[in-house]
Amino acid sequence: MKDVHQDRLNNTLSKQYQFDTKGLLRRAAGLTKANFSSLLQGSIVLFLTFVVLGVFAQQYITINDDGSYVFEHQSIIEIVAICIVAPLLTGLYMMGVFVARGIKTSVFTVFQFFPLIFLVALTQLVNSILVQLGMLLLIIPGIYFYLASSFSLMLVADRKLTPISAIILSCRVFNAYWAQIASIFGVLILLFATVPLTFGFSLIWVLPFYFSMMGLLYQELIGEQGVSTEASENDVNESSFDA
Repeated sequence: MKDVHQDRLNNTLSKQYQFDTKGLLRRAAGLTKANFSSLLQGSIVLFLTFVVLGVFAQQYITINDDGSYVFEHQSIIEIVAICIVAPLLTGLYMMGVFVARGIKTSVFTVFQFFPLIFLVALTQLVNSILVQLGMLLLIIPGIYFYLASSFSLMLVADRKLTPISAIILSCRVFNAYWAQIASIFGVLILLFATVPLTFGFSLIWVLPFYFSMMGLLYQELIGEQGVSTEASENDVNESSFDA
């Protein structure tokens, strides 16, 4: 029997979702606290991956006496890095989605999306190109593409969309509530700004919170395909969605 309720994505695109910024931040904090262990472990895996890639790439960088540098095989190394990081990043985003849905996660969830390595790597590559091109066009377009493409990896993993379709749909979702989503990113930027002030220790909370927040945003604005807006929420806090 066809669900009588309009799904979350349609509600978002028609701007019927009741966006409660403070409520979402509170819920994300609750989800982070309730699922802190698995989210932190997943974040550590991603962080260590960046460290290893950095050490590996360093041997191909030659710094000249004048301060300039030469990065040998840069394009190849960057593509390899994207192929390794994109599935892990997707796994962490989906951990955030899963905890928002009340699904148990573990550190192994981070590795769950390596079978989609080609699709998520291509999505991440296109996103990076769009952001870099946007930065060349007076910076603001680059910032827009960075924010607007935030849901693309999750759309590829969760709804099995093609990279281009995922990026386009992510932009449409962002455009529907750009001011509210940008304000949440503003809070996240402020949190990440605390990292150098705390010698990196705040990352222990900030990274898990970031992925909880992104997963919760995805679940609230997009959700599972064909699932009612009255689907059950994580029992940490009640949903702010108005069905």
